[in-house]
Amino acid sequence: MKESDIIKKNFNEYLDIAKYSFKNRKFNAAVTLYYKALVELCDLVLFEKTDKIGANHTERFKLLEQFEPILYNIASKLFKFYRDSYNKEISETIAKIIKENVENAKEKYFKNKDMDKKE
Repeated sequence: MKESDIIKKNFNEYLDIAKYSFKNRKFNAAVTLYYKALVELCDLVLFEKTDKIGANHTERFKLLEQFEPILYNIASKLFKFYRDSYNKEISETIAKIIKENVENAKEKYFKNKDMDKKE
């Protein structure tokens, strides 16, 4: 399987489970998984533009800042909530903000691309 297909598969998996978690009011899990989906989206954009992805959040943020500042702003703004989801109670309002940001990023970057499941 090509690396881009693996990233798409991971994106869809995280997104599907995030939607399920949100629907079932599991907001900490939803935020964690929506953010992981966003990371996969970022990785795919970076991979397509530079043929590389960050090995960790710090490297990813540096690459995004250089090559995709709009996604950098989204990912860096939401990172705090992702970290908070580990040890704080996440409200429905925060989970909804994360959900909407990820869905909007998907729409913006992959409107005309095949992001359907590749399994």
